[in-house]
Formats: sequence, C-alpha cells, structure tokens
Amino acid sequence: MNSFLVATRAALLFVMFFRCIAGHAQVDLTRGLVGCYPFSGDAKDYSPLANDGKVTGAKLVPDRFGNANSAYNFDGIDDVIEISPKDLQLNNFTYSIWARPNGIPTERTAWFLISVGSDLGDQQIMLSNLYATEELIGFSHGCYQGIANHLACTSPSIEPAGKWYHLVIVKDDKNYYFYVNGKVICVESDKGFRAFYGISTVRATIGARNNYGQASNAVIDDIHLYNRPLNKDEIDALFKGVKVSADPVKGEIVGEKNPICAGETVSLKVESDKGGSIFAWVVDGSKQDASSASLQIPTKNTGADYQMNVSVKVDFDRSCFEQPEPFEIAKTLDVKHCTNPIESTSKLLIPDIFTPDGDGKNDSWEIFNVEKPKDLGIRIFNRWGEIIYYSAEYSHPWNGTYRGKLVPSGNYSYQIFLDGKLLKSGSLMVVY
Repeated sequence: MNSFLVATRAALLFVMFFRCIAGHAQVDLTRGLVGCYPFSGDAKDYSPLANDGKVTGAKLVPDRFGNANSAYNFDGIDDVIEISPKDLQLNNFTYSIWARPNGIPTERTAWFLISVGSDLGDQQIMLSNLYATEELIGFSHGCYQGIANHLACTSPSIEPAGKWYHLVIVKDDKNYYFYVNGKVICVESDKGFRAFYGISTVRATIGARNNYGQASNAVIDDIHLYNRPLNKDEIDALFKGVKVSADPVKGEIVGEKNPICAGETVSLKVESDKGGSIFAWVVDGSKQDASSASLQIPTKNTGADYQMNVSVKVDFDRSCFEQPEPFEIAKTLDVKHCTNPIESTSKLLIPDIFTPDGDGKNDSWEIFNVEKPKDLGIRIFNRWGEIIYYSAEYSHPWNGTYRGKLVPSGNYSYQIFLDGKLLKSGSLMVVY
C-alpha cells in the first residue's frame, strides 16, 4: 500500500466494505455508477448524479427480503418511473435490476422492465413471450444497433412468475452479455455497431418501454446503472449481495482541551473507523441542535469542579449498499474551576458547516488561525470516498464546487495535513 493510500485510509473506510470482497480484488461497485435506485421509500437516485426518478402510478410494496415500502409494483397498464437519459446514452454500460413478474405476458408480447431510447431503437431488458417474430422468450434483451437492427438474446424458456430474478445486461466494446441470476444466458457480438438510441426524443423508463407502452406487471427493485461494463465478480457481488463486516463500528468522542476550565467553550468531535453521516448529540440529558460530527459546548462557571455527560448517536445515510447499524458513544468531561486559566496556543478554527449559495455570507469553507498556509494540505471527500477538493498548500478556501458545479447538500469528510502528516479529520455540512 503506497503512502497516499495509507494517508487516506481513514476517510475511505466508509466505502471499503463493498469495494473489495474476499477473493475478488477487482470488485468496485462505486466506480462508474450513474444510477442507483434501492427504492427504499422513494425513487431517489443514490449515485453521484442524483438522477431521481419521477413515479407515475407505481406503488411501494415489500422487497424480496420482506422490508416494507422497499420495492415498486407496476400494474402492467400505465405505471412507470421515468429518469433523465442525459448520462445514459452510452456505448459501454451495465444495467442491473431485480424483478418479480406477477404473471406472464400474452403470446407475441413483452413487458419492458427498463428501457433507454426512442422511436426505432433502445437498450432494454424485458420479459417476453414469443416476441419479435417469435425470437424472444423469457427474460430477454433485443438491444438495437440501428433502425430495424436489433439483437436477439433470450432465455431458453419463460421463467415462473412470482419469483425474484436478478437480470444484468453488459455492453463492452465488442459484445453484449446477458445474465439471469448470475449465469450468462447469451453473448452476442455487436459486429462493430454502436448502441443505438432511436431517432427521436430519448427517454429512460423503468417498468415500461420508452414510449410508455409494453408496461410490466411486475415488482422491480435495486437498480444499478453503470457507464462501464462490469466484470463477472462485480455481477456476482450484486447478485449475492454485498455484506457489511460483522464487526461493529467503533468510535470515540475526542476533545482538544485538557483540563477544561469552567467558562470555556469546549470543541468535541467524533472519530470512528467508519465515517457516519447523521449525528444526534445529547449533553446532560438535553438534545443539542447539532447534526455534524463536531460540537461546541459552552461550560458553566459554577465556582466549583463538576462533570458533563456527553453522548452522540451516529447513523448512516440510506444507500444502494447495506450500511452498518447505528452506534452510540458517550464521554464524561471533567470541568475544573480554574483560578488561573491555562493559556492555550493558537489552534485551527474549523467550521463544520457553510452555505455556498452566493449570498456573500459564509460562501466558502474557510479555516481560521492558519499560521503557515504553505505547510497545510486539505482533502475533502464525498460519501463515495472520492476526493472532490485537494490543495497541497492552503492557498484558498473550498467554494463548495466539484468539477465546476456546486455539490449537493449533505455531509462531507475532510482531512487536514501538516507537513504531510495527518493533523485533523472530521466532517462538514454543506447547506443551501
């Protein structure tokens, strides 16, 4: 492991539980993710694109594990979920979807489970019954490579209704691959043609075809879309399920001052082996108005020594991938009645929230009390572990953008280095 990976290990731990499955070093289910729909109560996209779905008619029902309101049922008439096709018109891609048919299509018809395209061309996964000149039967795809030029890739028979199936289509530079429950059903050469998306307005639809017809009578769940071909190990990981480590997450509350003198403001933060994203602080039984990994508490000058009891519950955002269980940590602070308060040396003042909304107030994440900016390095990570801001020298504060665009509201992890050594780590909140 090189020095860069060593330095960033703490910040990346919160994604590493699904980046590598034992024996499969090539599994990285976050790379190239352009659509991520767990359907846990809504059609929100948990990929970096945040391409949320618009639900028409489909109803939330239990998923394949029995979790309530965690999959969508489509009535086979006019139910559909529509997403933006802007980043999905690709030549290399992977669609992964779980589906449970409620029945079987009538002869010479098909139910489209997912479709990206327009008139006379799309890329899709469907359940067929002697569809398209009787070529397609069972789970299939008939992806287009031009007008009236589509492939015929299909199961040998129609699978029984009422069961869950994992369906994956992969397109690389040469072939289409179609998987059902982790097994390759067929491989078709693209014969040098690129994926074709029709001749009119492109739409991306779940539960029906891009023209809103050929709707599915099925339950659909856990859709993952990628801008690259996944390998067999990655497909197996999606089929079998990515497991969180059985070891519980550990953490502690860390303070910068020792001893604490009555009347001072104390800065506390959570340090754990997996960065949380939702924090609920309690001080002496009172809930605090703070939701980040850091907390500032004013102490009382009572004229005598006393103790403060602090606890924080750490939870995790919903995600396409399984998250650890919430955990709670506590700390007792000794507050001293200092007749001669201890002088502290200059310390960094690191805000835990800023609002880059362009109103001229708190528009950047500025670190104060920086004595030697050239010695200070900054790294900021999104919830996928990607570095979205990097500065070898603290030359300017972060303005909340990544690749020229403002990042979504939420919590972001940071690391601060002094002379190349990790000085501080924590999280900050971006709010609009």
